[in-house]
Amino acid sequence: MGGMKKGSGDLSFEDDSKGNEETDAKSQSGEAPTATPEQDADTTSTGSSDSDNTGSVTDASSETESDSAEESPTYPYFVRRSNVGDERDTRLEIHVRDDVADTETEFLNNLAEELGTTDVAKTDAREYALVLAHERPELVAELMQEDGYGELD
Repeated sequence: MGGMKKGSGDLSFEDDSKGNEETDAKSQSGEAPTATPEQDADTTSTGSSDSDNTGSVTDASSETESDSAEESPTYPYFVRRSNVGDERDTRLEIHVRDDVADTETEFLNNLAEELGTTDVAKTDAREYALVLAHERPELVAELMQEDGYGELD
């Protein structure tokens, strides 16, 4: 909180507006904090150092950038989330026939067994079933044709 005045934790707002007006006037006039000659010299000497030192600084910063870029996407969805709704902002409504709804519990139990767990959230199972259908439309087409799709065309 570098922009706060010392002691600004006091919530008394009585007659404190004078100090704020002066600060606001300086920031609006474009006055910026100036560096001391020592700070300028430090910046200059760092920026114009020999090539070996500059190269190592560049290498270190690029390594840090690549490390941080790799860290955030490396965590899989099930590790990143804190609940089943995380990162799921879109809701799809689906209407199914009774026989499909009746087999969902069996599907969830079979899926949990395959995963070596006792429980799988319906939301997870439904989403990944849809993802698989997207990846394998030929299987979906086969099921639809078995159920009579296209026979009246």
